[in-house]
Amino acid sequence: MGLNREYIGKEFPPVVFEVTEQAIHKYAWAIGARNLTYFNYNGALNPDAPRGMAPPSFSVVYELPMLEEIWTDEGLHGGKEQAARNVLMLVHGEQEMHFYKPIRPGNKITARAKVKTIEDKGSGELIIFNVTSTDQSGEKVVESDWGIFVRGIGSGQKPKNDVKKEHVQLGGESPLAFRKIIRVDKDITYRYAEASNDRNPIHIDENVAKAAGLKGIIVHGLCTMSMSMRTVIICYLDSDPSKLKSLGCRFTSPVYPGDTLVADGWEIGEKDGKTVLGFEVTRRDDDVKVIKGGIAVVDI
Repeated sequence: MGLNREYIGKEFPPVVFEVTEQAIHKYAWAIGARNLTYFNYNGALNPDAPRGMAPPSFSVVYELPMLEEIWTDEGLHGGKEQAARNVLMLVHGEQEMHFYKPIRPGNKITARAKVKTIEDKGSGELIIFNVTSTDQSGEKVVESDWGIFVRGIGSGQKPKNDVKKEHVQLGGESPLAFRKIIRVDKDITYRYAEASNDRNPIHIDENVAKAAGLKGIIVHGLCTMSMSMRTVIICYLDSDPSKLKSLGCRFTSPVYPGDTLVADGWEIGEKDGKTVLGFEVTRRDDDVKVIKGGIAVVDI
């Protein structure tokens, strides 16, 4: 059974989240980020350094719990039993985030979510959620589009006129701007689940992961994206996260604890006076791409 199309365009009650230093530290540590910008907020370590902020993707800490309430809603799936089956088959397909203002300790964030669209992809259905965050002054801080894919409930037919996002190819006249090894800790899913509030059992329970058709526990897609984000910030932005203006990618293969990944990035042009980077992430052992179509817009 497909997802309930009556949910398209539906808006949900806002959620208010107060940002603490402890929450920022926990999230930064979970994604392997040791950037002092995430741990120092008063310039004591370096008076010339930018004022401290959270990792740009930190907003997932409060976005995910509110979205989880929506994607587990029985009405979206057409009943309790179908909801239970669908949630087990749910994976993160794609993510796009735009960063307008740094998130800092003491911010009081109001997040508003809505269902943007539901699409039949043949082998399953893709539901895209939009979340907009504003701070205590009413200014936009972050806007996120979450692409959540439910396997096994599609029509089985290849979608007609399916417009895919442009896939940026590495090579040609775009030389490599950076390459970095990402070593995925064996306990990372437990740390990230605690820090991000994403406790989907396919990330922390071996038996549930196998029941969902996976070979074992998989790393959260947003954790893989945040580790890739960390690479862009370190390798291209001189470790200044405030220069990252947007980040998006497609998750194309599961990442497992203990994997070694290779992140490649290259310049692909300019937009509105900012540099646009493409990036992909590959598992080193079998050369499988786990992230494709990565785009980062940066201010340098």
